[in-house]
Amino acid sequence: MRNAWSITRWDPGAGTPTYLLASAFTVTPSLCAQATRVDCVIDSSNSIRGTTNFRHFAHAAESLLACWSFFRRYPAARPRLVLKDLRSIDGVIWAESLVRLMGCEVLGGIRAWQYYLPMATLNAAGCAVRGALRQRSGNGYKGREMKWLMSESDASELQQRLHRNHTAGGVLRVGIANRRGSRNLSNVDAVAAALSSALRSVQASSRGGGDGLQHFMRVDVNVVADLGGWTFLEQATWVSAQMLVVMPHGAGSVNYLFARPCTAILEVYPFGYYLPGEYLNLARAVGALGYTAYPGDTPYNDTDRHSSPAARYQARSVSLAPDPARVAEWAVEAVAASAQCRRHQSQGARAPPREAFA
Repeated sequence: MRNAWSITRWDPGAGTPTYLLASAFTVTPSLCAQATRVDCVIDSSNSIRGTTNFRHFAHAAESLLACWSFFRRYPAARPRLVLKDLRSIDGVIWAESLVRLMGCEVLGGIRAWQYYLPMATLNAAGCAVRGALRQRSGNGYKGREMKWLMSESDASELQQRLHRNHTAGGVLRVGIANRRGSRNLSNVDAVAAALSSALRSVQASSRGGGDGLQHFMRVDVNVVADLGGWTFLEQATWVSAQMLVVMPHGAGSVNYLFARPCTAILEVYPFGYYLPGEYLNLARAVGALGYTAYPGDTPYNDTDRHSSPAARYQARSVSLAPDPARVAEWAVEAVAASAQCRRHQSQGARAPPREAFA
């Protein structure tokens, strides 16, 4: 039922997978003794339904990042995306920028004549090993959490290619990325003020090292009206620079891909539409700490009751006004959790190794 805003650490449980497994892909070996190319096929069976939906950059990213993980398992081969069933990223700027960062060719798309070549011809000509997801890896709902990558190192490699490093400066950067239109934070100024006041108050207090704030000379709370008006590089750089991120649920959340490990991310959801298993599982995959803000205490039950397309549309179309005091409390707790996470990393904790294909 609708209630006061609650903020919780998103913990899907030990049985919920974070990463794609090698078994999630079908693999066709190269016809040559040594593969010179690695192809990853995206089609209607393993991506979101509908060509229009696929052209939504966040949905395209689901498939592109899975292919990026597949490519990295064959480092000596040249990577190539094979788009079938009229899948296309032509003109989808964020997705095109991600593909350039991945460094792969694109075979297919609506305008490409190569789209019509038989797969056997392509394989023989290019000496390619070919892989494809067996099916879409999830949709974000409980029990169907989205799996974006095969390992944390896959995200780290993309981040390194951007040459972004924001580890110095003694500044605690807190970013609020709002949205224009639906699911905007209508009280974003009040939230920003509460965050700034709470963090600066704790920083100035005599509390010891447990709060994680003693390492920072100042607190910088910055608000972005809408990341959608920024370039791919600007979006990635902004997310990478923050230690705490507050963002309403939406496509811009795919930029969690560029969050540094131990970044604390608070995703704000409308009543009846609670999908932390979508973008927060991406945050989890890159080593960030995911939190949810929801106006009630039974988010999954509420979402189940709003399962019709009309109810989902209505739930997604509102403005959001999370309790500023509760968000401020979260921020203080999140800084301490982030500091503990970094200490754990410094003591030698490592992400699991990349899984290889047989």
